[in-house]
Amino acid sequence: MPALSVIIVSYKVRYYIEQCLNSVLRAVPDAQILVVDNKSDDGSVEFLRGRFPQAEVIANDYNAGFGKANNMALAKATGKYVLFLNPDTVVAERTIPGCIEYMESHPEAGALGVRMQYGYGRFALESRRSLPTPSVSFWHMTGLGRLFPRSKVFARYHLTYLDRDNECPIDVVSGAYMFVRKEALDRTGGFDEAFFMYGEDIDLSYRIIQAGFVNRYLPLPIIHYKGESTNKTSYRYAKVFYDAMIIFFRKHFHKYSRFFEFVVKMVLGVKKVGTFIGQNILAHRRRLADYTEKCLYVGRKETFDDVSGLIAHSGILRLPVFVEGAGDIEAALEGRLESGLGAVLFDTDAFSYDAIMDWMYNKAQEGKRYTVGFYSARTGKLITEDEVL
Repeated sequence: MPALSVIIVSYKVRYYIEQCLNSVLRAVPDAQILVVDNKSDDGSVEFLRGRFPQAEVIANDYNAGFGKANNMALAKATGKYVLFLNPDTVVAERTIPGCIEYMESHPEAGALGVRMQYGYGRFALESRRSLPTPSVSFWHMTGLGRLFPRSKVFARYHLTYLDRDNECPIDVVSGAYMFVRKEALDRTGGFDEAFFMYGEDIDLSYRIIQAGFVNRYLPLPIIHYKGESTNKTSYRYAKVFYDAMIIFFRKHFHKYSRFFEFVVKMVLGVKKVGTFIGQNILAHRRRLADYTEKCLYVGRKETFDDVSGLIAHSGILRLPVFVEGAGDIEAALEGRLESGLGAVLFDTDAFSYDAIMDWMYNKAQEGKRYTVGFYSARTGKLITEDEVL
C-alpha cells in the first residue's frame, strides 16, 4: 500500500481524537500520524504521547488556527497521499483504503471527499459542494437551495440534486476529511494561512483544480460529530464563516466582493435575530423538556456493567437494555427497535465501524433517527454526538 500521512489538528478534544486515531489505525496501521495541538489546556499533548507513541505530536504554544497548523505538519509529511482529518471524526475500515485505491487508478484526481454522517446517521450536506461563485453563493444564502433541493440552479452549493450514494465530481472537499495527492499539495503550497478557521478548505480545493487536477466525492463513510453539534444557526458561527468567505471572494472574485459583503451584512443581521430567538425562547423550552432516551447496548456481555456505570452519569441516556451480539447488526437487533427507542450503543470490539455506519445511514434514510454511541473497552469511554462518558 502506498505511503499515507494523516494530519490532525487538535484543540481540547482528547477523547474524541483518541477514538479517531483508534479508527484510523484499525484501517491503516502503518500510516504516518502527525498531530498538531493548538495549545489545548486539557492535557491533550501528554495524553496523546502516552497513548499513541507511533504518532508525532507537535505542541504549539499558541492557537495557530486550522490552516497554519496543518501546514506545520504538512512540512513533515512523507506520504504519497495526505489525509487532513478532523479529530471529531470516526473513520470506517474501508474508507481510507478505498480512497487510496481510487487515487492509484485515477491519476487526474487531486483531492477526494467522502460521505460524512452526523452522529445519528444523517448525511452531512458539507460532504459535496460546488465552488461558491457569486451566483452559487447568492442562491445558497437566500435559502432557495434548501427550498428547492432538486434544482440544478438553486441547489448547486450542496449539489443536493445528485444521488449521494454515487461517486461524482465536486469542486470543494471538506477539511473534515480531505484526502489529497501529495503532488497536488506540492504544486499548490498547502493551505492559505490568511484563513484562521473556515474557508481554507474551499480555497485549497479551488487551487487544486486550478493546478490541473479534479476533485471527487466517493460514497465511503465517516462519522463527523461536531458537524451537527456545532451551532450553525448561531450568529458567532455565521460571522466567522462569512468573514472567511469574504477573504475568499477578495482573493478569487474581487470584482464581486463589495456586493458580496453587502449581502453578508444582511445575512448576519438575520442571524442575530434568529440567535436571540433561539437562545432566549427556544432554549428555555428545551431546558424544560425531558430529553432522556431509552437505549439499547449491543455487544459483549462482559462489557455491559462498565457501560451501565458510565450511563449512570449521563443526563441524556437512560440505563440501557442489553442485547448480546457481534458481527451482524441486523440479526442482533431483529425485533428490538420498538417504538420509543432513542439510542443504540455499540461495542466497537464486537462490530466493525463499516457495519455500524452503514446501519446508521440506512436507518436515517428510512427516516428513523437514533442517537448512536460507541464504546471501546480499550479506552473505557462511551462517546455519542452529545457527550463523552
